[in-house]
Amino acid sequence: MIHTTRYLLIICFIALSFSQKTVAQEEAFSATIQIRGRYVEGTGIELRYFPDRRAVLLNGLQRGLVLERAVGNGEFEELALLQPYSDQQWETAIAAAETDSETQDYLDLAYHFLQSATTPSGGNFSFEEGISEMRQQRADEDFEYAVFVLSAVREAQVAEALALSYTDSDVQPGATYTYRVRPVEEHPLYRVNPAPFTMEAVVDNEAYQNEVYVYEGDTELNFAWEETEHLSGYFVERRAPGETDFTPLNEAPLYNLSGQLNYENARGSYREEDLVNYQTYTYRFYASNLYGERVLVDEVKAMPRDRTPPEQPYLEKPEHVAPREVLVKWQMNENPAEDLMGFAVARSDAPEGDFRLLHNELLPAATRTFTDTSFVEGARNYYVVQAVDTAFNVSSSFPVAVTLIDTVPPVQPIIESGVIDSLGVVTLTMTQNPERDLMGYRIFRANDPEHEFSVIREGFLEIDSMEQQVQLVFTDTVTLNSLTPAIYYRARALDFNHNQSEFSDILRVERPDTIAPTTPVFKRLVNSTDQIDLYFALSESEDVVEQILYRKTSIEAPWMAYATIAAPQTQFTDTEVEQGTTYYYSMRARDNSGNFSTYAHPVFGKAYDNGVREVVSDLTLTEEEGTITLNWAYEGMNEDTFFVIYRTDNQGRLKTHRRAEGLSFSEPLRGEGPLSYAVRTHTTDGGQSPMSEVVTYEP
Repeated sequence: MIHTTRYLLIICFIALSFSQKTVAQEEAFSATIQIRGRYVEGTGIELRYFPDRRAVLLNGLQRGLVLERAVGNGEFEELALLQPYSDQQWETAIAAAETDSETQDYLDLAYHFLQSATTPSGGNFSFEEGISEMRQQRADEDFEYAVFVLSAVREAQVAEALALSYTDSDVQPGATYTYRVRPVEEHPLYRVNPAPFTMEAVVDNEAYQNEVYVYEGDTELNFAWEETEHLSGYFVERRAPGETDFTPLNEAPLYNLSGQLNYENARGSYREEDLVNYQTYTYRFYASNLYGERVLVDEVKAMPRDRTPPEQPYLEKPEHVAPREVLVKWQMNENPAEDLMGFAVARSDAPEGDFRLLHNELLPAATRTFTDTSFVEGARNYYVVQAVDTAFNVSSSFPVAVTLIDTVPPVQPIIESGVIDSLGVVTLTMTQNPERDLMGYRIFRANDPEHEFSVIREGFLEIDSMEQQVQLVFTDTVTLNSLTPAIYYRARALDFNHNQSEFSDILRVERPDTIAPTTPVFKRLVNSTDQIDLYFALSESEDVVEQILYRKTSIEAPWMAYATIAAPQTQFTDTEVEQGTTYYYSMRARDNSGNFSTYAHPVFGKAYDNGVREVVSDLTLTEEEGTITLNWAYEGMNEDTFFVIYRTDNQGRLKTHRRAEGLSFSEPLRGEGPLSYAVRTHTTDGGQSPMSEVVTYEP
């Protein structure tokens, strides 16, 4: 039997049931005085308080502590000055406890701690051994302090003698009170923070309820409970089957050793071994509260049970011994456990899958073989063998697959898609075959559909692999700089018996085109007065889908797309031109992969001015009161346009006569005979029109 005894010294305030939320981590020289209380009907509120620093406690023991109280939301008022017993009171208390040796021992221990702690000590200091001596002194003082605190918690009379308890009898049931404790004099080193404690004067009937949980192991029982701030220092008693009295199992109290300063997720535990399986034991768990009382926390009945599974069977590889028979064989030690009850054989389609039993009753303990006649053809069949003892503990073999005799190949596979990216990486996607025993695919490649295909990739499952997803996506890498525009793939499917399907249909995968088309070439350019004619040879690349004509009016300007040329067009007439403006032309070809040729060597042209202007129209002649007037029309009239009037001379020849700026001309008659007139258009840049029609005046 193992009695587990654990002491919590470095965090003794857990044992004292105080929630240790000190600010020491935030401020190295601060301390807190924690306080807790309970309401006792007919008595009042019983209080317990402890500083979290030994030096602060000693300061309070020497100079006293002040207890303050606030009623409801009121201000704090001094309630009591707290000081430990005098020497006479200590002697009286120790003598009065003569009939209770345990109480007397606690009182005596606390008294000597108080005397040694409050009596200054000194001596010679050795620099050679000084550090180790100081560490040893600190360790001794911490140990004394821990024992002192534990004593104060275990014995109410000790807490009273040390002025660490107080009963406030002046309370009203149901009222709310807040208490805090501060030292009479501030400590020279520590800044003391009194921690307020608020409570209602109501009896808490659930303060000491704490359920103990048990796990029934093999010849052992394991107990656990949640630590609370109200209880500490657990004691365990046991009553064995056939006994009437409880036997104490630990002499020292059990404390949690987690090192936590709060009770969240903190647990205590106790374990007892070397028990008899299937015998019922009764346990009682006691703990000390803050007021020196031993409290029954819980009573538990538990029974150790057989938890040891039988030996693990060793499963050999199952054999397909007949068309509808799979032989499953396993091995055990020569002398298996006496409580071995039998075996169970189960099957699944995956090693981690849902295994189903293949028989209704356990196979006898002496059985070492089983014949399965219900396996699934065309699928993977995994087997496990489980050993079961009389306590229904189970051990299982590792899953092992059977290789079925199979001569039927998978159906023709289908390559669903294939694509080549800009880096030459080919991604092939398969459509999964329907066979349940499909092992995977073998991928073949060729540069021409008439060539022999070579294996480039294989994606197969291992029959005992935990991976059950057949590979459906394959990658390959090809060069993009090739004269062959495509690459060709086909595939075969294989099952776990290595039966191969026929080849899939050939998949043609186009290589990305990175070769630019050839460049178009200008043959000649013809200028005229109102258009420019371009003659060219288009790109001869087979994959060209578009040939683009570019135009600009400045050699430094960027090319702008002007027109799209479609084969077999070899000539383009640009009619959107202005005389005197120079136009630059170039061309590019684009293929079906978006590749552009280089720009064609540029040509330039200009619509020229031949000097011929339009002839005036609607020329008329009128005579009125001896004045001849000519009128005409001209569409291109502007500030650079003027007109020359022609008139016949004595010999009937048209001669230059006058200049007109407008669309009319007038002059008086001088008695001449018949006169003929004509008009010619002129422009300031030297252009002129042909002679207009002739109009004649007859007197």
